[in-house]
Amino acid sequence: MDNNSSVTARPSLEYQYAFDLCALEAHQVPGTTAILASAPFYARELLKRLDGRAKVVAFIRESDRTPAGLNELLGPEVTDSDIRPWHSFQCQAQSVIWAEPLPNDKPPIVDAIEHILSPGGFLSVVSSGWLALRFLPEWLEGSQHKETRPARLQRVLQWLRPDGFQIEALYGFHGPRSALWGYASRLMERLGRPDLADRYQFRMRASYVSRGQWALLAPVRVMRAKRSATG
Repeated sequence: MDNNSSVTARPSLEYQYAFDLCALEAHQVPGTTAILASAPFYARELLKRLDGRAKVVAFIRESDRTPAGLNELLGPEVTDSDIRPWHSFQCQAQSVIWAEPLPNDKPPIVDAIEHILSPGGFLSVVSSGWLALRFLPEWLEGSQHKETRPARLQRVLQWLRPDGFQIEALYGFHGPRSALWGYASRLMERLGRPDLADRYQFRMRASYVSRGQWALLAPVRVMRAKRSATG
């Protein structure tokens, strides 16, 4: 993930869908929402949508928490008081948004989620697949840095299941079916068939959000899980 993008840059539509869904679900849960962010990009976009009801508990990479340049990276939505080490979080949150799992996150993140999320609380995980690394601008500029590549979603599931999490839903945005209809629409437009181009464009939009196993193939996914009520 490129941390140096402009604070005014508009995220790709796939990420807009993911962040909007996370915000919608967070607003449906009473109480505090906490954000665990692997880059300022995620913290900035989620806080804009959560309208003051959430706090950034910690950045996963300590280098992202350095004071120098922090305001430039985060923008006006995030202040120094929003950022704190997870172990200093004094109250439990009823929902946590984790964006984005990285390969070496297991020990600190599992500990953070156990500490922050109340029993019976909800966890939303924003994750990126291999299509994001190949096509989305948020990853293309930073794709040369292996340490910024996301963790596989299957690995994240393995991290969470021993801690009593039950997966409730999995959504994907602009998966292969939607992308193929989009390509077909553009091809028909170039071939002078606007009637078919419009029809395929409609099918692209209709299949933009996928669920279940199809979501695993999408460039950006949101997984919703519930923590066991017994903690």
